[in-house]
Amino acid sequence: MNKCAFLLFIVFNFSQVTAQDVFQKYQKNPDASYLSVSPKMFEMLGKLSINTGDPKMDGFIEMVKSMKHFRVLSTKNLSIAQDMETWLKYQLAQTDLESVMNISEQEVEVQFCVVYGSDDSRVDRLVMYVSGAQKIADQEGLELSNLDFILLSIEGNIDLEQVAVLTEIIDIPGGNFLKKIN
Repeated sequence: MNKCAFLLFIVFNFSQVTAQDVFQKYQKNPDASYLSVSPKMFEMLGKLSINTGDPKMDGFIEMVKSMKHFRVLSTKNLSIAQDMETWLKYQLAQTDLESVMNISEQEVEVQFCVVYGSDDSRVDRLVMYVSGAQKIADQEGLELSNLDFILLSIEGNIDLEQVAVLTEIIDIPGGNFLKKIN
């Protein structure tokens, strides 16, 4: 009986760890960098009437207005990176999130996962996991900390053509890989 109780305890605790939101868990950890744009911020942006006259930029602004959440977690800490990977595996197994592309380039590994939206060019959720991102920063001469592993999660009515523009504006290292999913 004790073995059964111990096994149930282990299974319950593992499911709690994997189900816990990795972004919330590490948002204040000094070994990680965290960025979150809340739904309220996107709601405020949606109330602005902005017209640039540039169709590409106007499309980007419309996509931003329709977003629900934008979160980025990055670290050099291997333990945190393992939790990020565990979270991603859990999301792939337990939600509608589906891995759609993996890229291996110059010792950098990038995995793209999506929840499909209303048509082929839109997704409701995009998750990107990058391993080895520090190599990109070093090649570009960037002095950045907490960068080797990056987890990006975007929720909303996401136009894939505009996501690369978004990552360029926010200047997320590894964002250049998003251009490859179009």
